[in-house]
Formats: sequence, structure tokens, C-alpha cells
Amino acid sequence: MIGVNIGGPRGGKVREEQKIWDFVNECIDILGLEKYDFGLEIIVSNQFEEGFSDAVGACYGDTEEIVVELARKDWDGQKTEILKTLAHEMIHVRQCAKGEYMYENPARKHEGFLFDLVMERLM
Repeated sequence: MIGVNIGGPRGGKVREEQKIWDFVNECIDILGLEKYDFGLEIIVSNQFEEGFSDAVGACYGDTEEIVVELARKDWDGQKTEILKTLAHEMIHVRQCAKGEYMYENPARKHEGFLFDLVMERLM
């Protein structure tokens, strides 16, 4: 069973929580993650810290507890497509849940396809 928690960096409520929740649940189904048992925490921030200026998403953890961090804006203040970033990070979640190394190429290769599949299901 997967326990999903969505919040802000200090635990606050996220305005697009339901949209993210629906997106994550479709990703879980498409990626076959329901057979794994882990906690998934999704943290949505306005921007990442200065040390992560070129990132708009991050995934880390182990097979029991996985964290995804998303930024609404890049370091230049430009809005990001948060659900496309989430699709990319959900591929890393799958890698992490399976105990695999989190390679960047598969995530980049499949993020667009996963995003399109999820959006099609949500319409």
C-alpha cells in the first residue's frame, strides 16, 4: 500500500492538492506501483533554494519512504509546468520503489509519454 502526503515545505496546504492527488494516483496505476509498499511525500514550494537553481523537481529516498519536491517557479521566476515535472519525478519514484539507481535518461525519455497518458485519463 502506498501512503501519499501532499503539502508545502512547512507542512501547509497546497492549493492544487486535488489536481496533484489525481495525477499521482493515475501515475501509480500506469507505472504499476500499487504492488510496492512505501510512503510518498510530495512537497510543493514556490522556488528551490539557491543551491538548486537549475532544478524544478527532485526525488530521493529509499524503498520505504520516498520524497518528491516540486517548484512552481524556476530560479529566474518563470512558472514551471508542475505536472510535467511531477511525471518526470514519478518515474524516479518507480526506480526508487524498485530499489534501482535513479537514472536520468529513462525519466527524460518517458516523462512526456507518462504525462500525456495521465492527462488523457483525467479528461
